[in-house]
Amino acid sequence: MLLMPAALLLGLWFIYPIVESFVLSLQHVDEFNFAHRTYIGLHNFSQLVHDPAFRHSLYITLVFVVFVVPAQTVLSLVLASILQSVGVGRALFRAAFFVPYMTSTVAVTTVFMKLFVSGAPLANLGAHLGVPNTTWYADVHLALPFLVVVYVYMYVGFYIVIFVSGMESIPRELYEAAKVDGAHAMQRFRFITVPSLRPFVIFVVVAGMIQAIQIFDQAYVVSGGSILGSPAGATSTLVVFIYQQAFRLNALGYGSAGAVILLLIVLFGTLVTRRLIPEREA
Repeated sequence: MLLMPAALLLGLWFIYPIVESFVLSLQHVDEFNFAHRTYIGLHNFSQLVHDPAFRHSLYITLVFVVFVVPAQTVLSLVLASILQSVGVGRALFRAAFFVPYMTSTVAVTTVFMKLFVSGAPLANLGAHLGVPNTTWYADVHLALPFLVVVYVYMYVGFYIVIFVSGMESIPRELYEAAKVDGAHAMQRFRFITVPSLRPFVIFVVVAGMIQAIQIFDQAYVVSGGSILGSPAGATSTLVVFIYQQAFRLNALGYGSAGAVILLLIVLFGTLVTRRLIPEREA
């Protein structure tokens, strides 16, 4: 009985929309006129399969996830390990890394857009590394890497906190015994820290994948809210495609079919990830 109010709210705000999306994916809704729905079966899904824009959005999302998830996982793990070795100001450094995660997506993306304009500091830095000195988010070849940089910067602080909490649960005796046996810092990190953090790695990879697949805000800001997916579809992620179909083109049933595909991709990706990274045995 005590759980009933929370369960009702959970069902209202999460379960019902998911069920309604499945229902809408099998229907045609004319310009949000829910009183006149037409059942069309699997036509929306069949149309998705043959839609080049949908396949392109899947490709863009896949490339984004492939770059983001490993980058933020490795970077957050390394930074968390470094923070654990800091003696003075550890809490301050943790807060500094966590602030971008708490900051508005629009604000962070807008600041990075200023920094990656042709001639700006980070664009100049990229030029020294062999990247053309141009406005990244306006370039077809650099717009997606720009989103990767912004996204990793925003979320790496959250995963640092996760790894730090995991490192604090590792018994200090293990490190002391390794030191006695002559293991240096890199060996202790490889043979003690990383294996002990395997459950946390699973969480970071799965959560990171789920969040990365659903990227939308940064792509929306880059496009200025006008031509979504610009420049030339380089930032047209799966959620951007769904939003475009449902709320710009008023094809709510078609957009819902895309949302169902998104849910299935997330479920499949989660299962595959858990298979590839088995939990540590007790």
